[in-house]
Amino acid sequence: MILSCPDCRTRFAIDAAHLAPDGRRVKCGKCAHVWYESMPELEDDPPIPIEVTPYDPKEDGANTRRNLPALRQLRSGRGARTAWMVSAALLVAILAVLWFGRGPIALAVPQAETLYASIGIDAFPPPGEGLEVEFSVSAAGGKLALKGEVINVSNGARDIPELYVLISDGDKNILKSWSFMIGTARLGPGERASFTSQTEEVPAGAANVSVLFTNPDETP
Repeated sequence: MILSCPDCRTRFAIDAAHLAPDGRRVKCGKCAHVWYESMPELEDDPPIPIEVTPYDPKEDGANTRRNLPALRQLRSGRGARTAWMVSAALLVAILAVLWFGRGPIALAVPQAETLYASIGIDAFPPPGEGLEVEFSVSAAGGKLALKGEVINVSNGARDIPELYVLISDGDKNILKSWSFMIGTARLGPGERASFTSQTEEVPAGAANVSVLFTNPDETP
């Protein structure tokens, strides 16, 4: 078939098979102009030497405008987005390991504790980090009973430490305390573990009951 360059009007011949099935970009063999040529409906031209060739972006110089096929541009865009998504996922995974595993990391590499401290992070998380306690209190016959749950509100598995119960007066003075362990040692994300505990003696003036993950005698 015969093509005419839209820029320099030079006429050339090309095998229609190069345009199958839906046409493609071609480049003028004389002035190097690039345009899109559709597939012809009929092909009756006699074969003559080909002067127009399929457009190859590699032929362009470093400072030449590139007219890449739309399909290649689409694939390039998808590849870039995929690369960014993979990089972001890896970064999140690394940060999660550095945060949730900071205790074992600091034990294995002592210098890591100093590095964590330099950015205001405690390398050894306090007991019960990522856990919450919900409980109710009932008193009858001189006894005080607790019933509640430990809930993992974090995104990772958590060990359940020893629980401490404090009974205090209206001025927050501790009147009585005790500790206990529950049957479940470890909770996955969103999991709950039930517990009950009681004391046979309720001190006079008792006004508040607290359940903690830390020993009040060791808290500064």
